[in-house]
Amino acid sequence: MGLTVTTDERDDLVLVTLGGELDIYTVPSFRQDLDRFDPAEVQMVIDLSDVTLLDSSGLGALVSLLNRARGGTGRLGLVCPHRHLRRVFEITGLRRAFVFGDDLDAVRAALAGEESPTSGNG
Repeated sequence: MGLTVTTDERDDLVLVTLGGELDIYTVPSFRQDLDRFDPAEVQMVIDLSDVTLLDSSGLGALVSLLNRARGGTGRLGLVCPHRHLRRVFEITGLRRAFVFGDDLDAVRAALAGEESPTSGNG
């Protein structure tokens, strides 16, 4: 199916909207699409609302972004309204590593308030 990546640079964050499959086949283009942004310096929100498949390579790419953000002053949040995708993070033990929300407003509020990474449970 492939992956669509749309970026929207806003005053307070970079919104990255994904659609389709974030997997071993699409991760290289995903990384290339985000090369112009430094997660250590910008607040980034990845919208997973339209992601239909997330495999271990996709998780690895998200963890890599998170680690880069933590290396500086950047922050990373995930819009993830679907329980089946959140379950992937729970099973892998990554649920507490990310700031989650059901929509952009919830993630933005959690990042701005520096709430715990378990904010926005749904």
